[in-house]
Amino acid sequence: MNKFLQNTLLFFLLAGLAYGCKTSSKATVSKADQELADSLAIMKRRTNAAMFSDALKEKLAGNDLKAIEKFENAMRVYPDDHASMYELAELYARRDRLSEALVMMQQAVALQPDNEWYQIRIAQLYKFTGDFEALAAVYRQLLKQKPGNIDYFGELSSALLMLGRVDEVLQVYDEIEKQSGVNEVLAMQKHSIYMSRNETEKAIQEIEKLAKSFPFETRYHAMLAELFLKHGPREKALYHYEQILQIDPNDPFARISLAEFYRDGGDENRAFDELLKAFANPALDVETKVQVMVFWFEGQTVTEELNAKADQIAAVLMGVHPQSPRGYQLMADVQMRRQDYEGAKNSFLKALELDKSVFLVWESLLFSIIQLSDYEALGTYARQALALFPEQPILYLFDGYSRYFEKDYQGAVKSLETGRRLVIGNDRLLGEFFSTLGDAYHQLKNYTASFDAYRKALAINPANFAVLNNYAYYLSLRNEQLDKALEMSAKSIEMQPENPSFLDTYAWILYKMGDYQNALIWIEKALNFKTEANPTLYEHYGDILYKLDRKKEALQQWNNAVKTGKEGGSEFLKKKVKDGILYE
Repeated sequence: MNKFLQNTLLFFLLAGLAYGCKTSSKATVSKADQELADSLAIMKRRTNAAMFSDALKEKLAGNDLKAIEKFENAMRVYPDDHASMYELAELYARRDRLSEALVMMQQAVALQPDNEWYQIRIAQLYKFTGDFEALAAVYRQLLKQKPGNIDYFGELSSALLMLGRVDEVLQVYDEIEKQSGVNEVLAMQKHSIYMSRNETEKAIQEIEKLAKSFPFETRYHAMLAELFLKHGPREKALYHYEQILQIDPNDPFARISLAEFYRDGGDENRAFDELLKAFANPALDVETKVQVMVFWFEGQTVTEELNAKADQIAAVLMGVHPQSPRGYQLMADVQMRRQDYEGAKNSFLKALELDKSVFLVWESLLFSIIQLSDYEALGTYARQALALFPEQPILYLFDGYSRYFEKDYQGAVKSLETGRRLVIGNDRLLGEFFSTLGDAYHQLKNYTASFDAYRKALAINPANFAVLNNYAYYLSLRNEQLDKALEMSAKSIEMQPENPSFLDTYAWILYKMGDYQNALIWIEKALNFKTEANPTLYEHYGDILYKLDRKKEALQQWNNAVKTGKEGGSEFLKKKVKDGILYE
């Protein structure tokens, strides 16, 4: 016979006995009733316990819905089942049934007010629902049970902060400090509150308390220094910087802070000395040093004094970080500003030996080489850079320059045409491509393409004086659109009034137009501004003199053109000298 059947039979047997014994005394009946009631209660609790156990198994297996059903059934058998209430509260909350979860926990807490876990769970529900008043009340109750619990103090202070009851929060923090002693988290929270209330002195006292409790922690001295810098007195800031360096003489950040302190006080020499000491410390990474240096020099006018300081920093970086390209890059930048292009070139090359991945270094190297007019080197390094950065259009421009000046005009055109197609959103660069293409196509005698490129360059920048001059000069050589050529040449002279090449172009157009007298005036201006012997200027001067019937003088100028020993004269120059006759 199973237990349920045995219990059922026992129930009915006891019930029959109770009602069948009519001759029993009142006391005997009461005892029987009590025994029956006790037995029924035991049966309910056993049934409830079995159902609770089954429900718990379902919960642990992740079957929340079945678990909820079984816990609810367990409560139907025993409505005061606070353990099922506790479990149901969690399951309801998981399914976003927060109000039902809260009701369950309120009932459980009412039944077991001293149960710590019940209090914690209802507190979580109050937090989820945003009832911070109730949340604070729960933790006050928990603190009565466990007066020294730091976690409960922390939760209480968080609730009070949400309620805006800052004075009570500070009282709680004081109580925590009594229990646990001075600690950073607590002090920083109090510091923040005092700062938000503009109680600066109290805020500083909290950090001073930390510095006193942890005398070898430099961070607290750094914080105090910053506070005194901002709120005064400044002398106390200096004291704390010095304290940091007593604790750790090699602290680079303290050196940087001291440098800023002296600089703000107008003592540039001591400031820079501290900065160099910081940079001499290998513990401070080179990228941080570069960022500090950029900030340090930002907005300052470039002077020789500034360059000298940059020199010193570069020397320190190269010495302390020999495997970093940063020192060489900085040195190269200084050399570029001093127009020491050869030095800059060498420094950029050393930087690239250490790191070839930085495009801006390649670009700067090529700019330094252009200033040296070393077109062979320009081509060599431009092509090395192109192998690494084939998507960078300016590298094709550098390569085009080098090929043009080495008279590889086909190669120049190929590189320039490739590069210009890569230009996006940079009209200035695109204009430079078209300008150089105009020159290269002209050398290939593709005049249509040359003039088309010049027009495109001028459409981008009508004030491009180099294009105005070249376009005008090449038109004059072909005796085409001389009025337009003269107009363009005049514009270029407005912008470059002392450029001998531009003045020569204007004179030559006048010559082509038959205005020899004015042509003479302008060619003599060109010669007055020349800085070096130019065979083209001398030859043009001779041609103009010849047209003015000053043939002896013309021959002398043609001879001057030949004596320069430079390229630039026309194909007829030597014949003019030999025969003393103008050939065109």
